[in-house]
Amino acid sequence: MLDPRVGMKIYDNVWYLRHRLEPEEAADILAGMGVTYVMAQSKILPMQDTAIESEVTPEQAARFATLDDRAFRDALGARGIAYFCSLNIGFDPKFIAAHPGLLPTDQFGRREEKTDWYIALPPDRQENIDQKIGLLEPAVRALQPDGVHLGFIRWPGFWEIWLPDADRAAMPDYCYGPETLSHFAADTGIDVPMGDPVAAATLIANRHRGAWRDWKCGVTMQAVGAIRAAVAAIKPDVKVAINTLPFFLGDFDNAVEEVFGQSPAKLAPVSDVFEVMAYHQILRRDAAWPAAVASDIKRRSGKTTVCTIQGGALYLDGMHAGRGRAEMITTDEFIDTIDAVEATDVDGLCVFTFTDFLDMRDTADGRRRIDRLKAFRR
Repeated sequence: MLDPRVGMKIYDNVWYLRHRLEPEEAADILAGMGVTYVMAQSKILPMQDTAIESEVTPEQAARFATLDDRAFRDALGARGIAYFCSLNIGFDPKFIAAHPGLLPTDQFGRREEKTDWYIALPPDRQENIDQKIGLLEPAVRALQPDGVHLGFIRWPGFWEIWLPDADRAAMPDYCYGPETLSHFAADTGIDVPMGDPVAAATLIANRHRGAWRDWKCGVTMQAVGAIRAAVAAIKPDVKVAINTLPFFLGDFDNAVEEVFGQSPAKLAPVSDVFEVMAYHQILRRDAAWPAAVASDIKRRSGKTTVCTIQGGALYLDGMHAGRGRAEMITTDEFIDTIDAVEATDVDGLCVFTFTDFLDMRDTADGRRRIDRLKAFRR
């Protein structure tokens, strides 16, 4: 039975490679922090670098080869901590590099290119969905996880740069390439110009906006449903958690459904947990905002919803510099965020990331943060 109160994202291998913890030691630390579930990358399902450096360097390879994912999963289970194995679905730069023809086209007729670390595929690329199912099936057999956590299960878009002053009309909206348009036409009976993405985007925006929104959200749901069916065939009680965008329907005139194709209401039949990426510092919001947006998504989904909060500030350098983001998240601010979540009907919280807490757990600020986590709804 999942206890969704306090989660921890483990998106890198720092606990094993730099802190040199063994699975039992790491599980003890997590239990001591009050953690009830984790969403973790693993050796069997490794993550590629995002804003978090997840990949293993050649210097770390020997140590990494000794990591036993199942030992970690079992150590967590022995302490009553649920284990979700994480896999990114649309984001896979290595797969994309090998299949560049699958890249989407935006409303301006531009083929997607990498922005910072980000590049992704739409959920209608069956080759990609099949490949991800092929990765998940042996992982579920080997790890017997309590759940699978699906990252980047949406239509492409670098949502972290959709700050409050962003102009939706200038942001890329995918996909108006012939493959996607042909799927849309076949499913809806709506005639669109297959070879002209600009004309197709204009026609859809002017005459078929609702149908396009519903279709995109439906494609996302179908992809999740296919993944769910594949993993449930191996472990019938496995739960599916969705990496959920932190937008209200009114943000950018419902871009969350129309651009990103992610609808908690439509995904509810195929999803057990909605993990809301309520990263307030990244999106230049205040400490009360994570609780508000997570509450809204719980209302829309009607399912178990957890609010993921940041442990440390991100997106401050390179193309992200000078965008007005706070350069740190104070401990008082972190605690205020938890207080706000606790006052809602959101089922729990999740912290991004475990490494932040390992690095500061022996400091006064770290102890204050851990004490607040341990006290959450207890």
